[in-house]
Amino acid sequence: MDTFETLIFVPEGTLLNEKLAERTALRQTLKYFNHDFGPAERLKYTDLSNNFKLLTSEQRIALLVQNFLPNEPTAESYFYEQLSKQNRLIKGSLDFLDTIKGKITLTLYGKENKADLLPRLKNAGIGDKFEALFFADDFSAKLPDKKIFTTIVQQLDCDPDTTLVVGATLSDEIQGAENANLKSLWIAPKREKIPITPHPTLHLSRLTDLLFYLNIE
Repeated sequence: MDTFETLIFVPEGTLLNEKLAERTALRQTLKYFNHDFGPAERLKYTDLSNNFKLLTSEQRIALLVQNFLPNEPTAESYFYEQLSKQNRLIKGSLDFLDTIKGKITLTLYGKENKADLLPRLKNAGIGDKFEALFFADDFSAKLPDKKIFTTIVQQLDCDPDTTLVVGATLSDEIQGAENANLKSLWIAPKREKIPITPHPTLHLSRLTDLLFYLNIE
């Protein structure tokens, strides 16, 4: 397999710890609406999360709100407000970016709007690690529309054959990469089975394992 010269990160779930962020946002939202997040709620959350693999991030959040706060019309907007405050990184991601910065073309496409995501990136200490930043409100389309990644490749004048999309959600970024005829890396536990479609080029459980596929010294 060829080595990769350009990485397009979708940070939610690959760099930012989105599982922790969503769980924290849910707990804070329940508290705001005077609901508990006790053993029964945690078990319910675990059961729901078993259905997350093929859902988009918007679908996951909608599912959580519908199941935990179906009678609160403003719960979803409050959830997103709390989510925008979460900036915990996945362990090792900052060191990984520091290792490859300046050696690989690094760019980022966030599924959130700039006003929501950029503060998370800056507070996490990774806002300055990328040569270009793109956000959901830079495009009229949403993933998995191929226009997003093809536009980024064109604007950066990257070689599609050595460009890798790094994502954690099959139905968003991995499908989007497939639609744009780009190679992709799915960051997910090894126990997760790769579906027939969308089918990522690589499946790694740790971002640091990607170093094997990068031509850096």
